Amino acid sequence: MKQAINRRRLSFITLFFILPVLCLSTEASPFEKPFSFQHLTQKEGLSSEMVYAIAAKGEEIWFGTYGGGATRYDKAKKSWKAYTTKGEPMEKVDDGDSIKWKNLLPYNHVSVILADGDRLWFGTYFYGFGGGGISYYHPQKTPPWRPINTNGDRAKKVVSMASDGDSLWVGSEKGLSLFDKKMEQWKRFYSIQEGLSGNFVNALLAETDVLWIGTNGGISRYHKVTKKWKTYSQKEGLTEDEIKSLVRTPQGIWAGGIGGTLFEYQPSSDSWKKIEASDPLKAGGINSMTATGERILICRDNGVSVYHFSNGRWQSLTTADGLMSNTVLCAAEDNGNIWFGTDKGVSRLILKP
Repeated sequence: MKQAINRRRLSFITLFFILPVLCLSTEASPFEKPFSFQHLTQKEGLSSEMVYAIAAKGEEIWFGTYGGGATRYDKAKKSWKAYTTKGEPMEKVDDGDSIKWKNLLPYNHVSVILADGDRLWFGTYFYGFGGGGISYYHPQKTPPWRPINTNGDRAKKVVSMASDGDSLWVGSEKGLSLFDKKMEQWKRFYSIQEGLSGNFVNALLAETDVLWIGTNGGISRYHKVTKKWKTYSQKEGLTEDEIKSLVRTPQGIWAGGIGGTLFEYQPSSDSWKKIEASDPLKAGGINSMTATGERILICRDNGVSVYHFSNGRWQSLTTADGLMSNTVLCAAEDNGNIWFGTDKGVSRLILKP
């Protein structure tokens, strides 16, 4: 069961230490050694060893875990709090009624966390009956947690989300669901019958007029005005069938294949071009990608590939540099820090001491 999710994401363990192995440049230039890492595990407050998702919101860092729900870390207060299906306050003993989820997460395998204005969206991945799907956390509301139904089980095993104005796009292993955030109800569902390249929706990138969708069958582009679909596969330059991640970079749109290949969209030819990277980790499979204004972080099975846009240089981060594991599932940048979720915990790369 874990292996199924593992290849479609991953993450964690228990020890804390700061490696005096680093000090970083705050420029867009490559990180300078020695690196400074802080490692966070269950001993410090994480609710599970495996971390699939990370989101930064103000002074809070949220971690989505496998089996442990979501963990919130308040940087200012240096405090930790776990949120699971067992309610608020959390029950110490499972009463056998947890399938009804109380008032928090719809399941404890949190695969996606999306910061969206005044709230946070949580996507979960559920294997059985009666649970899974999405919920949101709004600290100014009472109660702050709002569970959402699974759209007839079509948004049950959630693997991707994207905010798009008053809409929320939700990708699952059955297809793509559209949720109206104002009305708080599902509007549409799309699968291969409607034009998707594959039903397992790994990645979503919402743009002004179009939605880009990475699936187990290539890339789909949905034009939100004309309602037209286009599929990109080998004929359009994709040498991998399954796309794990899509991000907007200063250079355009990048896509990452599950086997480790990177592609860049070519608007002039409406096709994709393989990026011939000098990245030393390019053979590693891709779990996710995160782009900032300065760099792109590619989380792989064998470490993290970093591409610096200012000078076009590649850099790699592995356990040899201070990461707690080479199986890196996700990343988030936060005001001089980069947080990496792994299968053994969280490594925080300190760029600004």
